[in-house]
Amino acid sequence: MSGAEIPIYLLIASTAATVYSTYQQSKEQTEAEHDIRKQEKRAAEQARKIAGQKAEDEAKRHKAILATQEARYAASGVTMEGSPLLVKMESLRESEEQLRRIREGGEYEYLTHKELAQSAGKRASAATTSGYVSAAGQGTKGTYNIGKEFDWW
Repeated sequence: MSGAEIPIYLLIASTAATVYSTYQQSKEQTEAEHDIRKQEKRAAEQARKIAGQKAEDEAKRHKAILATQEARYAASGVTMEGSPLLVKMESLRESEEQLRRIREGGEYEYLTHKELAQSAGKRASAATTSGYVSAAGQGTKGTYNIGKEFDWW
């Protein structure tokens, strides 16, 4: 081995190490973004599920309240017409509005988490592309430096 071969091998090894390191960093960042995306998707589904359960529980509670109202009216001899009917209709309207708000809040939270998951997916894709471009750039730079060192160009 001549004295000139040793620096070439060292430069090639150094360039390869830089390229590999850049690629690994990109890969790790991509994996982290994918993990974030999975977590956000799970959170989105969980938010939707919790809102649905909360709405269902609230609907049961409202039905019980309405049934109690009707029972009290009947026990006191009041018929379900006129003011008692208007009270019942207003109670139903308010109940439906509350349930709509609960579902809407859960849907909003679901969409927020879904958007965050999509954003994490885009960042993961960008990190992968950036890693490849950076690794290629590092490799090209290293090759150029080797050529420059030995007057190849």
